[in-house]
Amino acid sequence: MPEPAQRLAELLSEPRPTLDRIMAVVASIAPSPPTEDEIVVRFDALAAELVPGGEALSSNESDLDRVIRHVFVTLGFVGNAAHYYSPDNSFIHRVLDTRRGIPLTLAAVGAEVARRHGVDLRVVGLPGHVVLGIGPEPERWIDPFRAGMQLDLEMCRWIAGRSIPIERFHHDMTRPIDATAFTTRMLGNLKLVYRRRGDLGGLAAALNLSVAIPNSPVSERQELAAVLAALGRDELAAVQRERLIVDDPANAASHRVALHRHRARRN
Repeated sequence: MPEPAQRLAELLSEPRPTLDRIMAVVASIAPSPPTEDEIVVRFDALAAELVPGGEALSSNESDLDRVIRHVFVTLGFVGNAAHYYSPDNSFIHRVLDTRRGIPLTLAAVGAEVARRHGVDLRVVGLPGHVVLGIGPEPERWIDPFRAGMQLDLEMCRWIAGRSIPIERFHHDMTRPIDATAFTTRMLGNLKLVYRRRGDLGGLAAALNLSVAIPNSPVSERQELAAVLAALGRDELAAVQRERLIVDDPANAASHRVALHRHRARRN
């Protein structure tokens, strides 16, 4: 099996990567991590608990409504408001264990269970919050953090207004995000948590995955090099500086100075 950063790059190069496998790769940096296949099997099992055509509350209940009820009522997935900034909320095996998470991971749980039943639920990255949209051009949304509460456009506008001026809100913000944007947002959450905790080891692991995302900003690799150096991992920091000399030519001179410093420390 490729190392996590390489595997992540492979997944994101696929035409339609699935979120269960992406989240499994991200979880590989957690303590006692699961395998990718173990996470897929766990999602299969969650979906299998919802028998097609069964346990409808009424004859008018749609497959969509049944999936939402299954995930957010029967299985009880809900927001972890008490420990929002725990890294466990971004590690899918822990979210599946506790059935608590942040909006992004909870949305992904809903989308993955729905996918296994042929229901088109997609992750939507509103400013400051993540919801589920119904179909490729949603007109209805679901709040996974609040037990699957259904939302309309005005409610999405209100949610976004907590993070941006309301006049900047536009309908494009309510459209689904792709796998690359999902991964960027997921790793962004982890990096924020590790920075808040001063956990340089965790931050280095998350940054190592971030730089594998296509077109990741040079600043990610710069931070990774700095964090590795702070951890005393000068050999690995030197590798990042060598890449930065090529990827960030405007600052090549300063990267060369840092590269020599890393090499001197490791010798």
